[in-house]
Amino acid sequence: MQRESRAAFTLIELLVVMAVIAILASLLMPAIASAKKRARNTQCLSNLKQIGVATQLYLQDSEGVLQLDALIPGSNTWATILATNVGLGASDVFVCPDYKPFRFKNWITVYGIRVDPPPQSASGPGRVFFRVDSAGDPSEYLLVGDTTSQAQGGYTAYNYYKFNVSSALRLIHARHFGRANGLFLDGHVEACNKPRLEGLGINAEYGPDTAVGYFD
Repeated sequence: MQRESRAAFTLIELLVVMAVIAILASLLMPAIASAKKRARNTQCLSNLKQIGVATQLYLQDSEGVLQLDALIPGSNTWATILATNVGLGASDVFVCPDYKPFRFKNWITVYGIRVDPPPQSASGPGRVFFRVDSAGDPSEYLLVGDTTSQAQGGYTAYNYYKFNVSSALRLIHARHFGRANGLFLDGHVEACNKPRLEGLGINAEYGPDTAVGYFD
């Protein structure tokens, strides 16, 4: 019996196939990267929503007073206090997954809370006790948000645990497609664009944080 002969691929044909695969990969990779970034953005908003629920539970137990920082600043922060008093499960909920350290590392490199509340609503050393019903419109009060360290604490481009609206440093970071995710005092979360942030009186960082600390 005579076998049917079958032609093999030539070198040119193999090179053409490889070139087509490379082109398709180059077209798909940006779309995949964008999809992953959108997924991290969604997770960030979910994290902030969980923090918002925990904050409301804390306020019910503390007669409407929120502690914004530890009385002796150091390794403990507002996030430590909230996690200790209201169970939130995994500590990763306090960290934006789209920014260093990406997952929980310590209580300093977490989302930032506003630490300069209106004078009439603050008390205690360093104004760390915040009576939330004295802050005005809660839907216009950004309480917790995406932050960047700007070399504070020696950290280079990390989540950082506090921000001041009045600070000259651009601490709120619009890293999600030009928006900064935030939790407001009324419990809603929002992806805030530049006009929204400026309307809140916040001078945000819209590009890379290039301030160099001693931790990379």
